[in-house]
Amino acid sequence: MSKMYQKGYKKWMLIISLLALNIMEQAAGAISATIPQMAKAFPGYSLVQVELSTTVVSIFVTIFVLTSGFITTKIGQKQTALLGMTIATIAALIPAFANSLILVIISRAIMGIGIGLANPLAISLISEFFTDEARANLLGWRSSIAALGVAFMTFGAGHLLEISWHAAYLVYLLFIPALILFYIFVPEPEKYGVRAKAEAIAAKKSHEPEHKAGLLVVLGLTLVLFLYMVTFMIAYIKIATLYVQQGIGTPTQASTALSVLNISQLISGALFGPLYKVLHEKILYLGMFATALPLIGMAMTTNGNLILLLFVVIGAIGGLALPYFFIKISDVTTTKNAPLFNGIVLVGSNLGSFAAPFYGQILGGGTTAAIAFRNGGIALVVLTVLVMLVMEVLKHMHKSPGKAEV
Repeated sequence: MSKMYQKGYKKWMLIISLLALNIMEQAAGAISATIPQMAKAFPGYSLVQVELSTTVVSIFVTIFVLTSGFITTKIGQKQTALLGMTIATIAALIPAFANSLILVIISRAIMGIGIGLANPLAISLISEFFTDEARANLLGWRSSIAALGVAFMTFGAGHLLEISWHAAYLVYLLFIPALILFYIFVPEPEKYGVRAKAEAIAAKKSHEPEHKAGLLVVLGLTLVLFLYMVTFMIAYIKIATLYVQQGIGTPTQASTALSVLNISQLISGALFGPLYKVLHEKILYLGMFATALPLIGMAMTTNGNLILLLFVVIGAIGGLALPYFFIKISDVTTTKNAPLFNGIVLVGSNLGSFAAPFYGQILGGGTTAAIAFRNGGIALVVLTVLVMLVMEVLKHMHKSPGKAEV
């Protein structure tokens, strides 16, 4: 094997291993279809208690994405990721054999701990080993792989559900090859990462001002991402209701529409790198508008085919917004604080998803789903305009010599 081939082989295996880590990000909901069978299997518990087996994961993910940053300072990024992946893999498979709902819920909570530890590193490690265009491409593909992974596991769980609800949890066996690949092909970034080497060269330079400025950028991005996600998730939680209320179709057809959305995100993953190179921050505005306007359009139509087309627009173009948040974070982080900063932003994203049902009610979801879609789209248009104005003002201040020290 030539050295050039070996180098290329290792590079591609590193890419595959880093992207495979992202299949855990959205994996918690892959077994949602087991709820009806589990409710029958545990008649002594309420439906809400059974549903807790799904939602409890997100609660612990939200808590432990912040813990991840502190643990990496003690044991390193690769070791923290491996610890999280191992915990998540073992805990995810316990319900396949457990006959106690309490044990299922506890194991799902532990799964959330593992995913929470690994999640920030799924983002930060890309920036540790890749820069410039390669980094942008991989951050674009990252969200697509997460969506593809959950789509594949959801599909698999649906078929395994024909055997039993226990069998559906075997889809989490997919975590094992991801864990093995990561262990073998991802080196320790503190020793071999390109960013760590660059920081070592500049070790004499104080990073304190950059850290403070970076934290302000991260907090600002977290707020915008929270507002974006709390609106975007209306499409997930209200689409079935919209289909029924508007006479568009059945909940099953609404589920198909969501599958179209997930698959369409593969397009945004492929487009992000090349478009970011040309559009820079404008790709965020494009993604936010391409999410807002289709939401308004869905409120105004009863045509199922048009809704599918609008979901394609949200997935393929609206999906360009999410990778932008993480590429900007990687611009203001260091090897040391990247897991913590990425964890903060992931908390904003998770809280946005969690708060979406309440936000939908505020927007008028208690009346009809169409009103929630319309008002959510309008609110996102307003947010996009405000973000454009603020970012343009900040960019102008940064370029102005008289404001350089402000």
